[in-house]
This record gives sequence, C-alpha cells and structure tokens, in this order.
Amino acid sequence: MFKKSRKVMSLAMASMVLLTGCAAQGEAKGTVKEPTKEANDKKKEAPTVITYACVNRDQKDPYAKNAITGEYIMREDDRDMYIQILDEIKEELNVEIEFIDFPGYVWEVLLQTVLSGDPIADLVDLEINSQGRILAQNVLQPLDDYVDLLGDNPSPKVYGKHFFLESASSGEAWSLSPLVYNIDYIEAVEGLKVDGKTVYPTDLYKEGNWTWSKFKEYLKIIDAHYANVQAPERPEYRIDAFRTEYTETIIEAIHSNGGAIYGEDGLQVDTPEVKQAIAYVQELIDAKVLTANIKEGTSNTPWASNAENFNAGETVFTEMEVWRLGGAASKAAERGQSLGVIPFPRPDHMAPDDPGYQPSVTKGMSTVIPKGVSEEKIPLAIQTYNLFYGKAADAKAKRAEELGEVKQQHTLPGTDIFHTEIGADMAEIYDSWSSPVNEYSIMLGVYWDFMSIAGDALWGANSSPSFDVAFEAQKNIITDKIGGIEALLNTDEIKDNVSPAIEKLAADEIFAVPVGTDPSSINWAEKFKAVDNLDGELDITKAVFNVEVTDFNTVGEYEKGLVVTIQDLSENTGKSNNNVIVYDANNKEVPTITLKEEYRALTLEEETAKINWNDFVETAVDKDGINIKSSLHADLSTLDTTTKGEYEIPLTVTDFAGNVAEVVLPVTVE
Repeated sequence: MFKKSRKVMSLAMASMVLLTGCAAQGEAKGTVKEPTKEANDKKKEAPTVITYACVNRDQKDPYAKNAITGEYIMREDDRDMYIQILDEIKEELNVEIEFIDFPGYVWEVLLQTVLSGDPIADLVDLEINSQGRILAQNVLQPLDDYVDLLGDNPSPKVYGKHFFLESASSGEAWSLSPLVYNIDYIEAVEGLKVDGKTVYPTDLYKEGNWTWSKFKEYLKIIDAHYANVQAPERPEYRIDAFRTEYTETIIEAIHSNGGAIYGEDGLQVDTPEVKQAIAYVQELIDAKVLTANIKEGTSNTPWASNAENFNAGETVFTEMEVWRLGGAASKAAERGQSLGVIPFPRPDHMAPDDPGYQPSVTKGMSTVIPKGVSEEKIPLAIQTYNLFYGKAADAKAKRAEELGEVKQQHTLPGTDIFHTEIGADMAEIYDSWSSPVNEYSIMLGVYWDFMSIAGDALWGANSSPSFDVAFEAQKNIITDKIGGIEALLNTDEIKDNVSPAIEKLAADEIFAVPVGTDPSSINWAEKFKAVDNLDGELDITKAVFNVEVTDFNTVGEYEKGLVVTIQDLSENTGKSNNNVIVYDANNKEVPTITLKEEYRALTLEEETAKINWNDFVETAVDKDGINIKSSLHADLSTLDTTTKGEYEIPLTVTDFAGNVAEVVLPVTVE
C-alpha cells in the first residue's frame, strides 16, 4: 500500500534548491553519435546550456576552483584536455556544459526540485546505493523513447524501463567482495601439500577443479590444522578457516551458479540457481568451516567486522572489498605475510568455461535525466553526455599511449602478485575474471530484504525454518515492494519517501535523571525539533516519546531509552534513538578515573582546542559504573605546546550527582 503521494507541481514554479557533486571517471560505452544536420544548424544560434549535477566535479570541470585559495583544482594538463573537450562539444553540438554542485542528499534535493517543476539539472549523477530510493520516488525520466541514443550497450531495464545513461564513469561497475586469503597460512598447512608442494587455490582454479565441493574440503583441511592455534594479536581467538560476512558468500555463490537476486531478466529470487547457492552456504555453516560474527539472537553481523578479524590474522579466508586490500596487506606485512585473491568457486555441475559462472557485479554511480527536463532538451542532453565521456575516454587513451602506459583491466592493491609460486597466476586469473553488471538488487533496495530472509534461515534466527520454507512464507516482502514500485513508475505520481529529521536542540545534551523520576513529569518535546525536507518544521508536540525500555526506578544506562518518532504529511516516519541515564542523586562517593597505560605524545604547535582528552582516559565512572567521560575537563593553564617538554595536566570528571574526581596526566610535547 502506497503512502500519501504528491502530484508534480506546475513547471512554472521556480526551485530554491541547489545540489553537490560531478561525474566519476571512465569511458563511454557504445558508439558516440555523430552530430545531426539539425545540430549543425543550431551552431548559428546561441549555445544551449546543458546543466550537469555531478559527483567529483573537480575531476570533470576544468573551471572548478578551490573555495579557499581561488586556484583551479584540476591539474594543468588535465585542464587543457577538458577545456578542449568542452570546446569541441560546443563546436559540434552548440552546447555548453554547466557543472553544478550538490548541497545535500541527492534523494532529497532531486525530489524537491522535480516537485517544484524545476529539476536541479538536465543530467544528474546518483551516488551508489541511492538509486532504489530515488526510483521509488518516480522522479526519473524513462529513456525508452530515446534508446537509439543510448549507445550499443544500453543499461538493462529495471522495473521494465530504461532509466540510466551509461558510461564507465557514472555507470561504473563494482565487483562485490572477492575471496581473499592469507598465503602464508595456507603454505603452513601440511594437509594441503602434495609431494611437499602446496596446492594453492590458483592451482585448483587452473586445473578446473575449483568447485564448491573442493572448496569445502579445502576449508576442512585448514580448519583441522588451525583448530587449536592461537591468533597472533589476540591469543583468545583461534585462527579460523573462513570467517566472513556471510551475505557476501551468499551473493557470490548465487552468481557463481549463474543466478541473481535481481538481474538483467528482473527478479530471480525464486530460481533453482538461487536455492542451490543458499543450500551450499548452509553446507559450509553446518560443516563449521564458515563462521561469522553473528549478533546473539539475530542473523546480523557488525559491519566490516570480518575485515578486522582478517587484518588481525584470525582467519585464513574472508571476503573483502577490493578497496580494503591495501590496509589488510599492510597488517599482514607487519607479520611477514602476504595476501592472495581468488574467484569464488563454481558449483560442481558447471563446466569451468560456463558463461553462467560469474563474479557478482553491481552498479556504482548512475547518471539519469530527471522529470521536468523538456522533451526538446532530452536527446541533446543524452548526446552531450555521450560525447563528453567518449571524448574524455579517447583523450585519456591517447595520452596513455603517448606516455607508454599499460592499462590493466583489474588492479590487485596489496596482493602478492610477485609471489614466486602464484603471483603471475593470480594476476592472470583475476584479470580475466570479469563480468558486466549482473546484480541490481542493491541499487533497487531489495538486497537486504532477501538477505534478512536467507540469513535468518541459515542461522536459525527469529525461529526461522529452512530457507525454502521461510522464503515461500516471506517472499511477498520482496515481490510486493518490486510490484508496488513498478506500478508507481507507470503513473504520473511523485512519491515523497524521505523521512523527517529529528534533532536535539542541544546537540551534546545527555538525558540523565535521578532515580525515581516520574517520566511523565519531563517535557521531552522542548528538547527536540523535527524538520521535513518538503513540509518544513513539524509540530514536535505531535511526536511520540517512548521510554518503555527505561526503568526510572533502577540506576543504570539505558541504550535507546528514549525513542522519538514523528510523521510528515506523506506519512514518512522519522526516528531518533537516545540513551537515558538514571543515576543516584544521593550518591556521595567520589567517581573513578583511570588513565590509559599507553597514550600518544602531543606534537609541537598542536592546537590544544582540538585535543580529545578522552583518548588519554581508559575509564571514568561513578560508583554505580555509569560512564561519565563526557564530563571530562582538562586544565590547560600549564600546557605550552609551542615548547617541547614534559607537562602535567590535571583532568577532572564530575558525576551526575556532582561528585568530582581528579587525576594528573603526564604528557610530552615533542
């Protein structure tokens, strides 16, 4: 059921809103269209201005300046290249590109400006993961009538329509987390050696034996070897065979089996390929060779916690975003170790060269044309976009050729491509392991709906039955969402789906009350305000202030002890979670403040106002263990960071009953 919708307002209304950002990098897909006779005739007229609200504007706009220094941001050679590109576009299409900055969230500003009848720009970049929310507003111009202008490889339809322009910049692909492994840990496992030589994942891959079953057996051997081996940094941890964010295992298993959650053919969650992949992940969990940092009673994992485990040397395999590899490699190098990557294995029934065996690839940034751009301007905006990125790609390629640069299809930051046994194989395999975009569920907003169902089933959370049973019972969560948005996109309605923001009037206020306080005696409304992107400031007295989890008769700290909710005129709900502290007002005991055993020195000329003194304090608590570090105060009267030397800084904390404790912090300025 859709919430209250809004109609598009008159095109004559003017927008008050501006935006932030500019397009990313890369080559245009398909063929750049030659200017038409009509376009040539227009050269005699005043140039048409095509506005472009883009991300990374400084990488595309040669006239962008540093706001402080007033100097051009772009390198001089790049400026010359892009100025020439803009001049050529003006010559060929009689178009001038005006780059525009975004001053807020794209989904808020785009909604506001389209509703006002004056869209922010003719071309708009959508940041990664924002597309689903924006599609659900119905503010984008379908491009099906202009598909002949979209190049040889237009972006596939979503919700039955073409919405996205394609270039390697705004349509860049993001390969989801590949399998990463600690090479040295594998080399230490005797069970993985044949005639004294380690069998690496790359060996199995090149032999055509890198399959689901082989990977499971490989992990079993590793698990047995490290069953009682302490991790190097935190001995309380063992070294696991495969500790990961299991949802990444699910999506990689799905695509290695030729499936998708939402692919080029639409929603595919109810296919054998998906169900087989889930069953395989269940096998790994049941065999205890796949572990994850599951929050108790749920199927949720703390974000990126598996990367922390891997970086600390606590697991042999994990799945990790490519951009994290550099940091992971640095940590491994400190231990004298190095890293490798390998594609996720394929199912046993699939041949090594089966075209269905692919990595998971989702879209990054996307470029669109918002509703409200005139019909006359749309084709010109598309031509301008294609020409801009086509020329940029050609210019970069020509410059690289002149400089003798070799373009690599993939980069493996931090991985040991110089390893004497597997370095060359690893680079060759990964360089050939590519795919066009094949997974749209992340950008359409149904990825986590699916993962919630699958995760609960895999880990038995929330009393979930097996995946097949659970999915049949809950798949309507996904299908209804897809169907509802698709229905909306076939109407003229614009839907406000942006929740109002709730803020504390005093940003640093701590909600602390004496034990025994009657919560009904507190006027919570006077402590907050609520603002909606379309409706403006809301009547905060209409908000709901829920303190059910707080026991006002028991001393303690209550996480989310005050939950504030309010709705805007379109029935979008905003929420604010706030901690509540209930303290003993009759407490007369001095609080406890403990310094850290090790802490940094201060740097010469360091600005004292920016020093976070909490970094030097391990704990500061009252007699009941309530954290009072927020009250920490440093007496800086004797500190002179312009002079090297040793200083003693008095630190004080005050508990909620007014009791004060002091400790002297010795610091060094060096």
